[in-house]
Amino acid sequence: MTIFFNNLKRIFRKKTNLIVMFVIPIAFTAIIGSLYSSANTGFDIGFVNNDNTKLTSMLKETLKAKGTIHEMKQDEIKNAIIDKTIDTAVVIPKGFTDSILKNTGSGKIQMYGIKGMSNDSSIKYLVDSFTNAAINISVASNGDSNKFYQGIKDYEKGDFASKVSYTNGESEKLQTSSSSLGFLVMSMIYLSTTVTTLILKDKKSGTYNRIFASGIKSGNYMVQCVLSFIVVNLIQTAGVLLVMKYVFHSDLGPSLINLFVVFSVFGIACVALGVAICNRSKTLKQANALVALISTPIAMLGGCFWPRAVMGSTLQNISNFVPSTWAMKASDKILSGGSLINVSQELGVIMLFAVVFFIISSTKTVKS
Repeated sequence: MTIFFNNLKRIFRKKTNLIVMFVIPIAFTAIIGSLYSSANTGFDIGFVNNDNTKLTSMLKETLKAKGTIHEMKQDEIKNAIIDKTIDTAVVIPKGFTDSILKNTGSGKIQMYGIKGMSNDSSIKYLVDSFTNAAINISVASNGDSNKFYQGIKDYEKGDFASKVSYTNGESEKLQTSSSSLGFLVMSMIYLSTTVTTLILKDKKSGTYNRIFASGIKSGNYMVQCVLSFIVVNLIQTAGVLLVMKYVFHSDLGPSLINLFVVFSVFGIACVALGVAICNRSKTLKQANALVALISTPIAMLGGCFWPRAVMGSTLQNISNFVPSTWAMKASDKILSGGSLINVSQELGVIMLFAVVFFIISSTKTVKS
């Protein structure tokens, strides 16, 4: 395991790697946390009511307690958020009330905002709380609309305010955590694709040929290299998550282990991508250029810097073909209390990316 331990020494000896590995995600965790703690109320809320029923009007009145309501059309949301006319937007689909009364689950309220830019997560939880209460009351009223609306009124007078008060602080923590994890994903992409260039450095310095001359097989060399890169990712993930949990007290869901598993699997895909870039590059300069060219779009499309919801439908469809999207989806589910079974699809897709990248790296190795 000489190559394995030697790679670890070379990686941790370089200050730039340590900055990308720990400083960047931890720094952004601190910055995002301070942004979220700076404001709590007084939101400008875009409201798109495609249903126009008594229930949606009651929801609108409830939202007024959180700020100013701006009624608008759905195609106006994107520009309003970009221009900072509104902090977040609530879109009620047509047939929402019927889906509640008939308990079909077909109508879901959509929300739009810029992740990390506004402390609007309390609004999301208020909407979710209202919707869940309406569903439960609908079941209890057994289709009687009079009983249903009376139940909604009683709920608002009774437990509603206390429930929203309880969820505000927790929801802000979850939103902060989700935004911070986006920068962890970004740093994992850059770190993994960068450290794998050690293989090209070995080729350039002649170490690559000397290793094989000593009797070590090429397969053994690659396995030790890949293992060292994966271990670096595991150390990074564990370190950042522990700092987020015990230093910044970020809400990382009920199971830190589940979140660690998600990012560990994503780390394997990042390493596979880095090895593919390395083995397809003729020179170190070409590899570094490809790292910048490939890593940045993957981070952007995956929602590391902003939510995918603000992107157009074309970009959202394209983003399904990058592993970072599935890592962010999985982490959001874990933060909300999901188990590894709930994110099995996302983990499967990430592993599929890893397999594809490893296949690409092994089909043809470019020799310098």
